Order: sequence, then structure tokens, then C-alpha cells
Amino acid sequence: MSQSLKAKVVNYNDILLRNAAYVIYLGNLLYFIFPFRPIVWRIGLVLLSLTGLVLFSVHYRFTSLGKSILAFITINAIYFLVSFLWQTPEFTNFGNILCSMLPIFLFYYLTAKRAITEKSIVIFIILVAVGGFLYFRHAEYMILMASLNREEGEITVNASIIFLVMIPLLFFVKNKFLVFALVLEIIFFIVLGAKRGNILAAIIPLLLLYVKNFKIRGSIFTKILVIVSVIILSLFAFHLATNNDYIMTRYEETLEGNSSGRDNIYANAWKVWNESESDINLFFGYGTDSTINLLGIRAHNDWLELLVNMGLLGIAIYLIFFLSLLRSLYKNWGQKEIWFVLLAIIALWFAKSLYSMGFTENFFSFISMALGIALGKTSANNRISKKRLLSLKRKMHLKNCVSDHPQ
Repeated sequence: MSQSLKAKVVNYNDILLRNAAYVIYLGNLLYFIFPFRPIVWRIGLVLLSLTGLVLFSVHYRFTSLGKSILAFITINAIYFLVSFLWQTPEFTNFGNILCSMLPIFLFYYLTAKRAITEKSIVIFIILVAVGGFLYFRHAEYMILMASLNREEGEITVNASIIFLVMIPLLFFVKNKFLVFALVLEIIFFIVLGAKRGNILAAIIPLLLLYVKNFKIRGSIFTKILVIVSVIILSLFAFHLATNNDYIMTRYEETLEGNSSGRDNIYANAWKVWNESESDINLFFGYGTDSTINLLGIRAHNDWLELLVNMGLLGIAIYLIFFLSLLRSLYKNWGQKEIWFVLLAIIALWFAKSLYSMGFTENFFSFISMALGIALGKTSANNRISKKRLLSLKRKMHLKNCVSDHPQ
């Protein structure tokens, strides 16, 4: 088989892999319309991501960031297997860890191989935007029905998380009108979801998105249109909020320092680790899902979750991951598109790690997708630059040879 035919076959297989990933992502988002359990989609995502990891390891070298991600996943896998030798928890977050972290390698590979195109990203984002609306309404209906059975009032809709994790993907879309429309949808549903943490976590990524798309290259008319539209939408959201007693109560509680019981959760998690009588627990934690066993609830903070479950070892590995992200951010200063999306991911991920769950959040697979695409674009751009440099050197060499040996 010729080299060109081989390239076409490989490209076709990569496109199939990409499309399968898109379908699994959408299926996981819209699980409620299918007759089987959501875990089917998550297993599919893990298997597909493992395939991507194998392909990545065959074709590319692991950078310091890739090594830190792989180390984090591997340590969690070891803890999961060892913990089950003496624990039998009814629920584990290890599957969510795989879903939230493993796809990075899959989308790095697909992007570096140019299977991920802007057109495919646009189509996928539009489908996610529609699916996010359906998911939000479904979650809202289910939660409100449950609250009525408990004779409670309105409650928060955590489904707004899907709109939060969509933001980094918008950095890869060049159509400003589409970006603008999606930003309006994101702002609306995040505010409507009344999750204070999600609202705060969205601020920096949205500001970066505005700077990238409108502040740097946008015309004056475009900038004014964006600002006016956001103001109008904000006023509309404010109108909805002021007419919703529960949302106003949430904001008032925030101003008064009420953190939905998180301060007690954080204090108890710190106490469990800090007052341990064993140095083993201090350095290596109590094992996978120990927050559930010891506190009866997740720590709602990645760092405290790791401290209880994996001790200082877990904190060190997670910190190395963030430092590797910052190193990658520094190295990509010259590639503004990549730099902006990396900074948005770091800001969003770090913020989420402080008030809720990051690496154990199922929908953080969307963040991993954006991170993988950004790193894959960096790899592809670097290869192009090296080829151009090599081509230039060859031309200069030939020119020098001709000048040294005139006819």
C-alpha cells in the first residue's frame, strides 16, 4: 500500500474515533432519553480514552504535563485497587476521575493528527448547547419534583455546570456571532442555576473570552454591541433573580458569609486529617472515598478531598499537575489562542477545585477535551514550525552550494 493510501486510512480511522467521542459525550449529557443506564456512556468514554492514550503513547512523547496527568491517574488507580482490599464502598468516584482526566490524551492525539477541525468543534458545541438546555430542564424538573415530595421550596440546579465547562471550548470558535450567542446562553443558565460557585468561576474565563474575541480584534461597533447585549441580559437575569425568593436568599446568604455548610465540611475534613494519630495517614491518607466513610459527605474541595483520601502524596501530585499547567501556559505565550484557552482552563479548574469538585466531576470531561485540543494544537503548530525551519535551512544550504560552485 502506498504512503498516501496509508495516510488516508489513518485519517479515516481518526475521524471515526473523533465522531465516536462526540457521540459518547452527547450520550452522556442526554442519558435520560436513552433506555439504558448512564454508566454505559461513561464506560464507553473510558474505553475510548484508553484507546486514545495508547495511540498517543505510540505517536508522541509525554511532556511534563502529560507525565503529571498520567501519574495522577495511576496513583488514583492504585489507591482504588488497594482500598478495595479492605473497603467495600457503595459508591466510588474513581470512574468519574477516569472520565474527567483520561480524555486529555484522546483529544491531544486527535487534534495533533488534525482530526479535530474548527468545523467539527462548532457542530459539537452547537449540539452541546442544545443538549445543555434539555439537560438543564430535565434536571430542574427532577429536582423540583423531589423537593415537592419533601415539601421544600425552590432549590439550586447543579445542571448549570454543563454551561460552565463549555466556556473553554468557545476559544476555538472563530465565528464571533456564534461565540456571542453561546456566551449569552451560558450567562443566562449559569445565573438561572443559582449556583454561586459556578457564577464566580465563570467570571475570569468569560472575561478572557471577551478580550480574545472582541477587545483585541473586534471593531468599536462589535464591542459596543457585546457590552450592551450583556448589560441587557444581565438586567433580565437580575429581574428573574429579584422575582425568585430563593435565588435572592442565596445571594444574601453569600454576602452574610453563609457557604451552604461548606465551612463545617472543610473544618471536619481538616480535623480528620490533622488529628490523625498515624503518620501513614498524614502522608498517604485513609484511602479512596474515605471522605464518604469518615465524613459521610464529599469534601467539596479537591485539596481537602485529596488530603483525606491520599494525604500529602495526593496534594503533591495535584500541585505538580497545576504547576505543569502553568509551565505549559508560559511556554505558549507566543501562541495567543492557546495561551488564552490554557489560562481560562487553569482559572476555571482551580476555582472549581476550591469550592466543589474538579477531578471527580463527570462533566469535567469537557474541560479535558478543551485542554487536549489546546495541547494538540500546540504540538501540530510546533511540527509545522520545525518543518518550515528545516525547509528554510535546506533552501539556504542549496543557495550557499550554488554560490560556492558557480557554473
